[in-house]
Amino acid sequence: MKIQSSLDKNKKMFEQTFNHPVNRDIVFRDFKYLEKNGLIIYLDGMSSAANISHFILSPILVNQNSANDLKSIIQVSNVTKTTEFNAAVSAILQGDCVLHIDGSKTVFICETKGFEKRGVERPQVENSIVGAQEAFTETLRTNTTLLHKIIKTPNLTTEMLTLGKLNNLACAVMYINNLVNTELVEEVKRRLSGIETDFVQSSGMVEQFIEDRSSSLFQTIVETERPDNTAALLMQGRIAIIVDGSPRVIIAPITLFSILRTSEESVLRVPLASAVRAIRLIAVFSALLMPALYLAITTFHPEMIPAGLLFSVAKARVDIPYPALMELLLMEISFELIREAGQRIPGPLGSTIGIVGGLILGEAAVSAGLVSQSCVVIIAFTLLGTFAIPQYQTAFTARLLRILFIISAGFFGFFGIAISFVILVGYVNSLTSFGTDYVNPVFSGGIKMFPKQPVWKYQDRPSDLHTTRPKYQPPISRLWKKGD
Repeated sequence: MKIQSSLDKNKKMFEQTFNHPVNRDIVFRDFKYLEKNGLIIYLDGMSSAANISHFILSPILVNQNSANDLKSIIQVSNVTKTTEFNAAVSAILQGDCVLHIDGSKTVFICETKGFEKRGVERPQVENSIVGAQEAFTETLRTNTTLLHKIIKTPNLTTEMLTLGKLNNLACAVMYINNLVNTELVEEVKRRLSGIETDFVQSSGMVEQFIEDRSSSLFQTIVETERPDNTAALLMQGRIAIIVDGSPRVIIAPITLFSILRTSEESVLRVPLASAVRAIRLIAVFSALLMPALYLAITTFHPEMIPAGLLFSVAKARVDIPYPALMELLLMEISFELIREAGQRIPGPLGSTIGIVGGLILGEAAVSAGLVSQSCVVIIAFTLLGTFAIPQYQTAFTARLLRILFIISAGFFGFFGIAISFVILVGYVNSLTSFGTDYVNPVFSGGIKMFPKQPVWKYQDRPSDLHTTRPKYQPPISRLWKKGD
């Protein structure tokens, strides 16, 4: 739909679109310019009325005898012209104002956003001791600015899209031009443009709309609240999707290594970072397999346990009225209930209930003869491993897979664990993220997972991204070493 030359016709179109006068949020401000009627339209609360008055209306009224172009008179930072009615409506919904002069088939879109927003704060989930202390907010432009602060290159490109037919949610696609694979950018935009729904609320909903397999246990798109982590992934040749109103940014495509990596590893020295990665790998192993291995050994393969330890385990289970499989499942479900309840209770009381509740429940269950001490220790160590996994969704996946491993071990012992693990490896290897390999780059790409390499050895970008600049740096990046 095009803008009409008649101001009255355009005003009626805007009134019908915004349900005026029933809708009291929409404001129509009439004025005169060079003996012609003018109109400013904006949403009260979304636009700054003070900025409209000081930097738009006042200059126009002062320059009534000027022959200058209206665009040069307006004193806001960003002014664009459009002939599309829908574009003008979308601008009003985003917090800008629309200015129209009678007789013109174009309108001016003036940037006058003035809604309340939260400031930049510390990360709430992805905490770091030695890394940056800034986190994304719910404001899209604040988030893009945080990335521009880190990546100071004109090639950092932002493309804007609108999601949701009714709520018109702003969405930004950010990438580094002349580095990223253009086919990958087009695929991301194709999937975002192909979302046909009335309402999109957050980045989590967008992730479900565009991921390769919505039923996959493993996340094939990662979300992060850290600008420094996002910047590092952009420099690899990946793409950031920023959704207005969400404090987490979507990164695509990703690999299994991207999920297990944390931002502070890049600032830690090599031995320390390698030790942290080793601990994290142990945590992943314990979160997946420790209860299943305990169950398989105690039920099917007791000869693998030293005699003294076997006697202690058997003595602890003498009074337990049900099999070890039921014992482990009971403890798993109980601790998951405590964890979920602790998250839903606001403030410090939630974490207190999680810790105290776990201790009381474990002690009471052991005293009542419902579970053994060794089972409580195994489950507690397993939960610690789960909490050490960086990504929340991946940690949740580990919990579900742990149940499957426990059931397999309870019926078939080591054989069940081995079969389940082979099936899991095959399943993960079949996953893709925007058409790129999900697992293979961990083992065949330029970045090794373990041990961590010094930063001056990071020569190659991930080969699966097919970037236009496959090299980070030359083989000799420490030029001061040449003299030695």
